[in-house]
Amino acid sequence: MPPPHKPATLDQQPQTNMLIRKQDIYQLELEHWATLSDEDFERNLANSGLDNHSTWLLPQLVAHFGRWRLSSTGEETVRQNCQSALDKVLWRLTRFRRSYLIRTQTKQPDYGQLTPLVLLGFKRSQSYSYEQFRELSGLKWLLEPELYKALVTTQITIPAKNRLLQIRDQGLIIKTGKNAGTQRNPEATWRLYGIQDTELGGVSELLQTMLTQCWLAHPKHRRETMILDPNDWDNMPEPLIDVDLIKPVEVNNKPVSRAIRDVPW
Repeated sequence: MPPPHKPATLDQQPQTNMLIRKQDIYQLELEHWATLSDEDFERNLANSGLDNHSTWLLPQLVAHFGRWRLSSTGEETVRQNCQSALDKVLWRLTRFRRSYLIRTQTKQPDYGQLTPLVLLGFKRSQSYSYEQFRELSGLKWLLEPELYKALVTTQITIPAKNRLLQIRDQGLIIKTGKNAGTQRNPEATWRLYGIQDTELGGVSELLQTMLTQCWLAHPKHRRETMILDPNDWDNMPEPLIDVDLIKPVEVNNKPVSRAIRDVPW
């Protein structure tokens, strides 16, 4: 069992736009976040201004995970590689919404919500494929919670291409207001609406987005760093529509959860 979280003290109050003295994740003064509850950690993260530094912070974070040693389980992998307080904080950064680290994810899609940061570190630095992790016990410790929910806890038969397009069209229609009857832009819409009566009605919103190729999964934004196919984590699915693709360039709205998640130390 994890140790009980200590109550927040004055020095654990939310930070606002923390002072960054050097563009180096190992120089971030975040050690005191290590023992915070998820609620306090997330509150600090939301007010930290780290999203202002995404162009260097995210690549360094992935490189950090690339130096991890893979153990027999996901839990043991995290435990063995998170020895210091800062190690623990850097891992915990992956457990919350990616928007806390990247202001506009479609402008930096390589490291967006569909990219598993820890697994990407292993992929880039140690030549693992994403699929090699599928059967790893305790994978929930290495995959972001929303990705884990979309990829591991859901069993679904993926509808045919034409049906996916029908569901997407239905989910993009604006139902009320002055724009009622028009469609949202699939490139910028992170979730679908009003598709509870379809084959995708019972799956996670992130999986709906993935399968219907909206937002980050749209052919204009998607990257090899992402998981885009729940049946083959390394597969780049056929585009649902023909688009003029932009050459990938690598660059250097749910309520805040109040639940306290377990940690493996």
